[in-house]
Amino acid sequence: MSYRQNAVIVALLSLCLAAPTALAVPDVIVGGLGVSGNNGSNQNDIVEWGTLGGIMAYSVATTSCNVGTSSLLWIDEGFDLRHPVIAQNMFRLMDGKFEHIGQSWLKHGFCALDQDLCDNCANTGTCNVLGVGCSDPYTGARNGSGGSGCDGFLGPKSDVNATTGVFSCPFSRDAVGSAPTIGRLQVHTTDLAIAGAQYYFEGQYVTQDDAQSGNGYNSVSWREVSVAGAPNYTALPLGPTVTEEPAIFAWQDADPFVKLLPMNDADGGRFWLGYRVTDLGGGMWHYEYAVQNLNSHASGQSFSIPVPAGVSVSNIGFHDCDYHSGEIHSGTDWGVTVGGSSITWATNTWTAGNDLTTNALRWGTLYNFRFDANTPPVPGAVATLGLFRPIAPSSLTSLVLAPAAPEICDCPGDLDDSTTVDGADIQNFVDMYIGNSPVGICAELDGPTGVPLDSDDLDAFVSLLVNGTVCP
Repeated sequence: MSYRQNAVIVALLSLCLAAPTALAVPDVIVGGLGVSGNNGSNQNDIVEWGTLGGIMAYSVATTSCNVGTSSLLWIDEGFDLRHPVIAQNMFRLMDGKFEHIGQSWLKHGFCALDQDLCDNCANTGTCNVLGVGCSDPYTGARNGSGGSGCDGFLGPKSDVNATTGVFSCPFSRDAVGSAPTIGRLQVHTTDLAIAGAQYYFEGQYVTQDDAQSGNGYNSVSWREVSVAGAPNYTALPLGPTVTEEPAIFAWQDADPFVKLLPMNDADGGRFWLGYRVTDLGGGMWHYEYAVQNLNSHASGQSFSIPVPAGVSVSNIGFHDCDYHSGEIHSGTDWGVTVGGSSITWATNTWTAGNDLTTNALRWGTLYNFRFDANTPPVPGAVATLGLFRPIAPSSLTSLVLAPAAPEICDCPGDLDDSTTVDGADIQNFVDMYIGNSPVGICAELDGPTGVPLDSDDLDAFVSLLVNGTVCP
């Protein structure tokens, strides 16, 4: 063998030895929502349990798939904690507002089956793991029913650190309430079967080896459903499961003007920020923001949007999702402060005594923040999400659309920028007065920008015109 051949072989061996070896890891996703049966034979598995006290209860089938490169632990022996917990949520899109209207306690997994919904299953021969390429179905009835101990039972969300997948056992509390709603996905009947509204279910899996392998961001899927009226509020799928993304993506799917942005905390938890600005006409704009906490244990404590001095803000709103069945988290609405240069919503700050009771924006929930303003949106504003638990950095930021600083009129009545109120301004004023063109700030002579021109504006304009006003 020649020297050159030896050199080539040595070089190739060096490259092979230097190449990193990919670590085999599990990766669980929700391959089918409302899907159960042998390899997805039931595509419409949503259980309506009935109503109690104005609350409707659902549970939705979830079929999980391991799309990773190693088996996913699914141990159901005694109080072993190495199995998934399953969260179910319901959302509504109505009048441009995407809101979280219902959530469940958590189904604790037990005994994984090895089926082929998502891929060819590498059957492991044991239900203590979900093999590579394998799927496991949980029926709607099973996701809404308890078992014994920590395996198969319905447990509280507050016991789970969704960033790491770690949870406690025995549970810190048992569900309280009555059939048919206890522990299940609960929704106020007043939020259901509304004409023109769109509805979505979401399923999410959280488990230790998936989360700690860095694969916790894609363990959630959503599906649109129709909801028929009282008394059963029947939910029927309208399309396939949209996999590996949280339900806030349904907002963007229905409205391409919605912008979605990820916000990651230093511990590996993720929030999704969505926003949409709508021109209401008459010089007014609606600002709609939603933040979904996918899996951040740090949670959210405050949300702030820049609002420059002089901007008039109205119709301020906040929306969250009720906890229930004895869950320890509070449902107290966040307070709002308008002043200085921002509008800020906030709940209590963290202390060792309120770490579980405060209504922080916790994993698996979505909160809304909204208002109207009398100035149009500008890009590049900084939205700030303050974190609840004490980690560094203590807040996350993202660039969004927010209200612009109000315009300042240097020469009232001068509508052609000539510094003089004269005959050249008359046609512009008439067009604004009769609604043929947008009302400029220098035409608003008796009130705030955005108020339609009226006879008082006309009288003021004529007076300026007659006097031949000249601005410096």
